[in-house]
Amino acid sequence: MKNGKYTVNSEDVEGSLACCGSTNNRMPQYLAAATVTIGGFSLGNVLGWSSPAIPNLTNSGDFPDIQNYQKAWIGSLVTIGALVGACCSGFLIEKIGRKKSLIVVGIPYITGWLTIALASQIYMLYIGRFLTGFSVGALSLVAPVYLCEISQSDIRGFLGAIFQVTVTVGILFTFVIGSMTSWQLLSATCGIFPLIFTIFSSLLPESPRYLIAKGRSEAALKALSWLRASDSTNPSKDVLEELDEIQGTIQHGKELQLKYLDLISLPILKPILITLGLMFFNQFCGSNAVGFYTVTIFEEADLGMDAHLSSIIVGVVQVVATALASAFVDKAGRRILLLLSFTIMCISLLALGTFFHLKNASYGQFLLESTHWIPLASVMAFNAAYCGGVGCLIWTVMSELLPNHVIGFASGLATTFNWTLAFVTTRFFQDLNDSLGIHNTFFLFAGACSAAVLFIYVFVPETKGKTLDTIQKENFQHKGSRSAEDIASVASSTTNLV
Repeated sequence: MKNGKYTVNSEDVEGSLACCGSTNNRMPQYLAAATVTIGGFSLGNVLGWSSPAIPNLTNSGDFPDIQNYQKAWIGSLVTIGALVGACCSGFLIEKIGRKKSLIVVGIPYITGWLTIALASQIYMLYIGRFLTGFSVGALSLVAPVYLCEISQSDIRGFLGAIFQVTVTVGILFTFVIGSMTSWQLLSATCGIFPLIFTIFSSLLPESPRYLIAKGRSEAALKALSWLRASDSTNPSKDVLEELDEIQGTIQHGKELQLKYLDLISLPILKPILITLGLMFFNQFCGSNAVGFYTVTIFEEADLGMDAHLSSIIVGVVQVVATALASAFVDKAGRRILLLLSFTIMCISLLALGTFFHLKNASYGQFLLESTHWIPLASVMAFNAAYCGGVGCLIWTVMSELLPNHVIGFASGLATTFNWTLAFVTTRFFQDLNDSLGIHNTFFLFAGACSAAVLFIYVFVPETKGKTLDTIQKENFQHKGSRSAEDIASVASSTTNLV
């Protein structure tokens, strides 16, 4: 079968892939995204667990000699596991594929939660948090790449945002269950969802881009036909044209072998640096520090209401904010939402830092009573802005900016960088509070948010409604320079540089 440049090769197709018809050519994409979002829910469980569980650990008496530094390690070991997971996933998505990588991610999830639920020693909590963190880091790379590659350009931002919605729902779930049950039951409950995710992931089609890169054109045709609700035996013109575009991009990349010097060429270096910049501000805005220690922050603020209830209110707000953002991300655009998100976060952190400054300086009981609402309002606004902007867009933008032939190496580098910074901000959050004062810590994060606004305004392009190939041509290729497709081999060769 031929259509323009595209030719279907006679190769075996994965038995797990089945065609299904639909009157709506987007429905299969929604179904695939729904499966991936179960993993996002589990990701949220991991990120939200420490907020209710660490105070419960302290109050339960199960670990009567637990020290503050041990609590810090319980909270931050997730980020070390995520760092390792990010390193491995950049290699895995090219060696075994996007689909199989999703399945592999579920195994440490399940094992980690079981280890935490059965923990009788501190080291078991450490191991469990590391394992669940490994899956968080791996999934934070694999899921955006998979969703980006299977989706049409006009709904790509929406599907990425929906993934983040389920992350916030997962966080809220742990806040609610953690306020009512023991840390053991919370952990056991969280372990159910990765099992469901792993089973459903085995039913997904592989990414058509990955299949073409591996020379499996017939499998790519069937995968894309399923995703576009088209008959693979008589594919639509749109499906064949899309395959032509994908195959043309990847074929050019196969003609040359990637060299180290190619990584400093503008078409590759520029999107990598932009991505690393976004990851830097994603962590130094204080998102994980505030999220991991929400209950602790409210306990220190002495709001006069239950700290768990306050965290649940915050969780509800961030779910609503993320859901609203998902409805507008493909209309408003990524760039404007990122700018608005960091601006609101900066204002919220300034307000939060000001409150703790007043509290620590003892400016009088009346003044504190008149501003007691500031911590809850500030954390609500911060989380709403983060989840409605940065949190639901940064991974999508990463997958859109990075050229297909370097996405394995570059996304692994970016995700590893992200989780390295996450470890720094979470592990030393309490140390910063002790040395600088909690108010100055929040002022420091606010400064990072203001710098992020300037960075996005100057460097980050708009990617709304554009195909992945168009994004590369418009923003990173210049007349007289080698095109992104002509610089290197496909991503399978780039993983050798990791």
